[in-house]
Amino acid sequence: MITDQLDSRVLRFTDSYAQRFMRPGTYRYGVVAAGAHPTKAVAVEAVRSLHRGSAAAPFTVQVEEGEAGAMAQTVLTVRREGTRFVVDQPTVRIRTGDMVMWHGTDASWPFAIAGEKEFFGSDRLVNESGFSHAFTAAGTHEWGDAYGSGLRGTVRVRQPRLGSAKDVEAWQSRLSAGTLVTITDAVAEPAEVDLVVGQTVFFVVTRGPGVSVTDVDLLPPVGKGDGDEDDEPRTAAAAS
Repeated sequence: MITDQLDSRVLRFTDSYAQRFMRPGTYRYGVVAAGAHPTKAVAVEAVRSLHRGSAAAPFTVQVEEGEAGAMAQTVLTVRREGTRFVVDQPTVRIRTGDMVMWHGTDASWPFAIAGEKEFFGSDRLVNESGFSHAFTAAGTHEWGDAYGSGLRGTVRVRQPRLGSAKDVEAWQSRLSAGTLVTITDAVAEPAEVDLVVGQTVFFVVTRGPGVSVTDVDLLPPVGKGDGDEDDEPRTAAAAS
């Protein structure tokens, strides 16, 4: 039984998805509902459907040419409003090299970011993208890639000692220190990390074929894919 579900394809209030935009242009996207236990990438069909019209992609990232090497970060909040998802800033204007991060606030409504461009979407993490997860339960969390790249890793989470005010202060201080895992060509570095409950891991994909960070209990059995014949790994050339 998974009490702290780790799956970059399904964003919850403990998660965020980030994308860095390296080229000028207009990037439209939508926010779609994501199932609790997807048998395939929950946003694949949603991404494809966006090409049918702007109604499915009501939000925009407008990227202008910027100074080389610079990077600013814009954080967007996703919330449920009636029967749809909304973003607190429907249109954001950034410069090349900047990063946009999406996070939700409602535990009852998991979601996925689905962009028109192939590189832009939380269903698969490609070049210059990322996923973060705050671990709320102690235990050993083994994770892998739902798309079969062979990417693997382990996150060990322990309960903090909170026997005194000094212990609580030390734990709170540690919560502000996130742990970075870099993914390059389907290799995670470091592959194993140790945390305390409440800490966040940032999985950053510098270069990759289109991967997920998914609890091994949610992965299909060895030798069986997710059932989508077109689900080939994205190539580096497809990224921004």
